Amino acid sequence: MTIRVKLTAMFALLFVVLAGVLVTTAYLFVASATTPEAQQADRQQLLEEALADQGLEIPEPAGGPSPMPSGGPGDAIGQALTDIAAQARANVLNDLLTRSLLAFALSAVVAVALAWWLAGRVLRPVDRIARAASTLSERTLDRRLPEDGPDDEFGRLSRAFNGMLARLEAAFDARQRFAADASHELRTPLAVLRASADNVLSLSRPSKQARELAEEVEIQVERADSLMSSLLTLARADDVIHTREAVDLADVAADVVSAASPRATELGVAIDLEIEDAPVLGDPVLLERLVANLLDNALRYNLPEQGWVRCRVRGEDGHALVEIANSGPELEAGDIPALFRRFSRGGQRSEVAGHGLGLPIVARVAQVHEGAVDARPGSEGGLSVRVSLPLRPSA
Repeated sequence: MTIRVKLTAMFALLFVVLAGVLVTTAYLFVASATTPEAQQADRQQLLEEALADQGLEIPEPAGGPSPMPSGGPGDAIGQALTDIAAQARANVLNDLLTRSLLAFALSAVVAVALAWWLAGRVLRPVDRIARAASTLSERTLDRRLPEDGPDDEFGRLSRAFNGMLARLEAAFDARQRFAADASHELRTPLAVLRASADNVLSLSRPSKQARELAEEVEIQVERADSLMSSLLTLARADDVIHTREAVDLADVAADVVSAASPRATELGVAIDLEIEDAPVLGDPVLLERLVANLLDNALRYNLPEQGWVRCRVRGEDGHALVEIANSGPELEAGDIPALFRRFSRGGQRSEVAGHGLGLPIVARVAQVHEGAVDARPGSEGGLSVRVSLPLRPSA
């Protein structure tokens, strides 16, 4: 039950109780006022008032009132009048009860309708806040509720809600700035280390120990640089404001596959590309990284010398689909969710160089573009990942 229904029930119940008390009181009052004793007392009082107005008094019999002999005609007439009065009283009370119940039922229906309307009026500010909260996302934290209403409980609630939004917006901005600044600052010492290693390797006759150390430094710098790039991608994906442009995923996939072809040839992996137009609205950098991470994941965790990768891009039922499947070691369906957690790698994948951010970036980029990711084990081993994004409206 919603709060509006509960308030309606409470208001209607209050009216029903009050109306019931009123109807019952009116019925009992009329019933007590129409008893024979009450009518006789009223007639006696009226007679006394009429005689008093004329200056007369009702004489008291010396021996007290003399009742009419039983069985006479006066007794029969009195009994008939009494029966008629009792029947009339019963008819009046029954009619009063029927009309009162009918009026009570109609009033109850009107009361429920009025209570529903009143509850809606009372809860309208809360409903406005709920609708505003349901439309919020990381990209709309700059929205605020109007605060031009009275300074009441709902006005204070709106101001408190706006204050919470302001704090959330500041927290998101601070997080994005920290991630981006930290990544950029860390790239400076990495560049220095890479330059130092290159200087050592460029010597005409470096010692064996120096060469091995320089090569190891280059490997670690390359891994650190890849990690920084991934962190920057995540920071861009988590940003509340990012670019929305017309992008064709078919063109993105073609460029990514073309750039990865030399690496695939070196690994002995065949890439099968099949693309159709799939226009979307999104951040070109993030979408390029999404496809690149999927392809890099498919090449990295593949069979040596005889592996394959299938890349399909197409539009279908209002969505742009990117499907990349590969050969490789068999995976259990229960192990796949862990692959989409940041810095999480398991099974045979832990033996391959990587930092565990490839598929989490894919999931996050799809999320900020209002899309979805579906991954399942391949029928011949490996992994099949399908990303669905909304097609561009004009398309």
